[in-house]
Amino acid sequence: MGTAVLTAVAGCGLGGGGAGEGAVTPSPTAAAPFTKETVADEVGAAADASGLPAGDDSMAGMPEGEWRDCVAPWLADAPAADAAGGFAATVGRLRKLGWKVTTSRDEQDVTFRALTKQGWSVYARHFAMEGFGDRHPVSFTAVKDGCALPEEVQGDFSDDPA
Repeated sequence: MGTAVLTAVAGCGLGGGGAGEGAVTPSPTAAAPFTKETVADEVGAAADASGLPAGDDSMAGMPEGEWRDCVAPWLADAPAADAAGGFAATVGRLRKLGWKVTTSRDEQDVTFRALTKQGWSVYARHFAMEGFGDRHPVSFTAVKDGCALPEEVQGDFSDDPA
């Protein structure tokens, strides 16, 4: 039995002071694919953890086509008193997940942020216009780089805040 232990120790490369041929090297781990579902999960979890109400991630009423495979929308009507804080907290949580803010603008009643990560962009908007009453729309829409968007939705899924 002592020989088996000695063989195991020698096999680890400790006998010669270096990593011998028998030394085990960690195998590289492949990163999980960063898919539409992964992006949608990150955005939804960040919004939920930030206190925003449940969001709508459907694409109902939007044009049909392959472009739907590279867009992940998220939209909620948040209480006016909580919308700005929830929006800012969600952006902060996304940053902690590795998203980089590439555009940041505040124009009149619209707060806009664009974030990027692994070939995706999230276009985040908070609308605080008086006409919305006690609810403010908050949206986080992810679009895969190179996605061919139909003309009728391009303005909604870009870094144009309006």
